[in-house]
Amino acid sequence: MAVVGALVAMVMMAMLVMLLHRGRPKLANSPDPVQHELSPPKPTLLTDYISDDYGLLATAAVARTHADALLIKEHLRTAGIRSTLANAPDGQIRVLVFGDEVVRARRLVS
Repeated sequence: MAVVGALVAMVMMAMLVMLLHRGRPKLANSPDPVQHELSPPKPTLLTDYISDDYGLLATAAVARTHADALLIKEHLRTAGIRSTLANAPDGQIRVLVFGDEVVRARRLVS
């Protein structure tokens, strides 16, 4: 009886090894021409990692200095528009508002 149990355990382990081996990802250094053609280029600069996507927020204004951005933000706050600041990769400061208020905010700051 113990022999049958050991045999069943070995068969189950062999099946488990086969299933896990099938789902194993390829190593990074193994060439796969199809995957290589489809994969995007790897970013090499810090600015490649920075995105202009701010989710639900849109750019209402762009300021050169932090003080100017704070003045714009205060002006929007007095009009009842919530805003936040984001540093752009080019050194400018973006004043961001929610997308449904971006037209009104741009009119106020222009």
